[in-house]
Formats: sequence, C-alpha cells, structure tokens
Amino acid sequence: MSRNLWLLLGIALLFGISTGIYEFVLPYYLDAHRVSFSQMGWIFTLAGLAMVVARIYMGGLADRWGRKRLYGWALVVCGGATALAAPLPALLWQLVLKTLRETAALTRETIYPIILYEEEREGFLNRIGKFRGLEYFFQAGGTLLAGIIITCIVRQGGTNMAAYQDGLYLAGAVLVLAGLLCAAFFHEHRSSRAQRPISVRELCNFDLHRNLQLLAIAGFIFTFGMQLSHSFYLPLFFAKRFSQPGSVVFIVMVIHRVTIALPMFILGNLPIKNLRRWYIIGMLLEGITLSASAVIPVFLPAAIVFLLHDFIGSGIWSPIQAALIQRYSRNATRGIEVGKVLAWSSLGGIAGPLVAGIMATHSPVYPFFFSGLFMVLSAIPLLLLNTHAPAPDEQSVAQPATA
Repeated sequence: MSRNLWLLLGIALLFGISTGIYEFVLPYYLDAHRVSFSQMGWIFTLAGLAMVVARIYMGGLADRWGRKRLYGWALVVCGGATALAAPLPALLWQLVLKTLRETAALTRETIYPIILYEEEREGFLNRIGKFRGLEYFFQAGGTLLAGIIITCIVRQGGTNMAAYQDGLYLAGAVLVLAGLLCAAFFHEHRSSRAQRPISVRELCNFDLHRNLQLLAIAGFIFTFGMQLSHSFYLPLFFAKRFSQPGSVVFIVMVIHRVTIALPMFILGNLPIKNLRRWYIIGMLLEGITLSASAVIPVFLPAAIVFLLHDFIGSGIWSPIQAALIQRYSRNATRGIEVGKVLAWSSLGGIAGPLVAGIMATHSPVYPFFFSGLFMVLSAIPLLLLNTHAPAPDEQSVAQPATA
C-alpha cells in the first residue's frame, strides 16, 4: 500500500475518533443547556440546507484546485467548529457552528472516496470497505473515550457540563491535527486544472449518468428517513423511550459503531456479482430492523434489533454505493459529479431533524418507526439500476468516430 494510502487511513482513523466523541457528546450538551427537541431539529435542519449547496460547489472546486487543498482545509475547519461549540452554547452560535462543521465534514466526505479511487482504482470496493470499517471502529473508540472522559471528570468532582466541553475540545483538536498531517505529508498526483468559474447552471443541473441519477433519488429518500432517527435524536431515543441512563446509552452507541464496521471488512472479499441485489437487500433489512426496534416495548430486545440495522444494512450497501458512484462518474468532472449525487441525496435529510423534533414531542416511537419505513421505500428506485452498464468514459471510448 502506498504512503498516501497509509496517510489517508491514519487521517480517517483520527476523523473517526473525533466523530465518535462529537456525535455522542453534542446531544447531551444541548440537552443540558435546555435546548428543546424542536430547537435541535432546527439546528440540524438549517445545517443540512447549507451542506447541499456547499457539497456540490466543493466537489467542483476539487476538480479545479486539486483534492489536497480542500481536503486539508475541510479537516481544519471542521475541527475548529467542533471545538468552538464548547464555549459558545447560545442557540445562534450552535446553529452557525453546526452549519460550518457539517459543511466541512461533508466536503471531506465527498473528496475522501475520490482520492482513494484515483490513488488506486483496482480493488476499490475492498479498500473502501476496509478503510470505512476501520473508521467506524475508531468512531466506537471515540464514543468509548467520551464516556471515559465524562466518568472521570464527574468522579473527580467536575460537572457533566465540564465533561461535555472537554470532549468537544478534544474532538476539535484531533481534527485540526488530521488537517495538518494532510497538509504536510499528502502528495497529490493529480494536478489541478485552471477552469472557468463554476456556474449556477452547472451546480443545479442533473446531467449525470442514469445510474447516478437513480442513486441520488434513492439517497434522497433514504437520507430523509435516516435523519429522522440518526441526527440529534439517536442517543436520546433510548433515554426518553426506555428511561435509560447515559451510561447504558453510551454502551449501545459504542456497539452501534462496531456493527457497521464488521461487515465492511469482509464485503470486498466476497464473490459478489450482482451489486444491485445486495444494495437493495441491505436497504430493506436496515429499514425493517430500525422500524422493528421502535415498536418493541422492552429495552434489551429493542436495543439488540436496533444494533442489527447497520450490521445487515449499511455495512453491506454503503461500500457498494461508493463503488458505483465512482464507477459512473466522468474522470474530468469526478469531483462535481460525486458532489452532486451526495448533495442531492443529503437534500432529503434537510427536513429530517425538524420532522424528528416534531414527532418526538408526540411520541418517542415515531422518529425511529418512520425512519425505517422511508429506508424501505428508498429501495424502490434501485430496482431500475443497471450495474452492468459501461462507465461514461468507457462509452465514449467504445463509440466509433463519426464524420
């Protein structure tokens, strides 16, 4: 494996640690500051709206400026916004910082698989699965670390609030370190190309391979469903639905990260030929198990079923999705095309946290149940996928020249 790939893996592991801390701590931090479910919904919703436009635009800039510059800056900005969330609890500041953090995080998420694919295309499905799997393992480690920090500070006489703030500071510092490592050691083989500015028409058009269009439509439906359960409400569901303390929820969140990682390690080594079939099966199983976990009235069975949703769901289809997006993007405009697919997909998640906040005020069951239902519905567009179709650049090569 090349030095660049080892570096990208190391940065991904640091990103995983930071994300594991941040996503566990932030909902409790906001709840401790008496931010209501509906207000949390607005914070996550408005952040999602900004991410859609930024994701496409940043993908286009990656085509013009190269991958390294944006990747490094995305990590540093994400880290800074994460750390500043600790001393700035006011609702307006949280809205601004959440928007900035998620925009930077999604920029990194857009560019990361592009770099991996361009660094070495052979064996991409296997590599993205293993890299993502390790990242999720380290997210579990980050969540575990957050729990240890909170426990130690409270036992030494500190407050939960102080523990939450220290967790956010640490999560931010780890990302800044990752950005500095990228700037210092990553060597980009692909030269940046001077191009005209990206027009509004280029940002908004749907000029993509048909498979990418279908992936975007399915992603739109899925992301709306996912954001109903996997935004601010994820750790709070078990606390509100089953009256479980933070120490118990913490264990569930750690295992949650591990369950998505395990299938990713083996997926690339399996003789999978029908990618569409496995993609659809993963989507269906994820939705069914998530909805089932919402209606089970007892904590332990509900938690066990919940923990299955990534193990037999996202852990299977997520690497397949990443491979298909890279395969059906054009080489010359890969950044903006990947950005479009992921941005149009994330557009579905804009209203998710807001709707979850409204649902949760009526019943703690609703966000999880309807989350799974929409995940099931997202499999419908995938029935039209043609995973045996040639990639766009392969088509252009194969077509004979005409007078």
